[in-house]
Amino acid sequence: MANVTLEEVNAWGDGTKLLLSDLDIELEAAQASQVLASLSRVYDISTWINETMTPSLVRKIIAMMYMGWYYQKTYSEDESTNSYGLMLLGQADSLLQGLVAGTLEIPGGVVPATIDSTQSPLYYPTDASSALEPTTDDPSLGGPAFTMGKIW
Repeated sequence: MANVTLEEVNAWGDGTKLLLSDLDIELEAAQASQVLASLSRVYDISTWINETMTPSLVRKIIAMMYMGWYYQKTYSEDESTNSYGLMLLGQADSLLQGLVAGTLEIPGGVVPATIDSTQSPLYYPTDASSALEPTTDDPSLGGPAFTMGKIW
């Protein structure tokens, strides 16, 4: 089932040059997968399975990407018309990156998922590993090999 409707996609099109009569299910699925995969790092997307469950802003991003790619495919030889498709893709990507970075929020009470410790990034070496003695298996244990700002 699609995450966007035909009307949402056509809202980003030019009604005189390009008005879609139906959605290409493969293209819609590809755009939805790309958007949801990016957002899955920040939001719980498990219930965003159709247009009624997917938040409005996310649907707008998917629709913009769909129409942008459709324009790219349809007008690939015509640079002046094709620039609109590129603009849509750029705007959709900007919104998507803002949601992932946390500089934008999804309206309607959609909050980022809490990340448990198994999903947090791990850093090495740590203070604990620096306190250990180097071994043949892990010669990076121990104190620093050099420090910044030291005059040699």
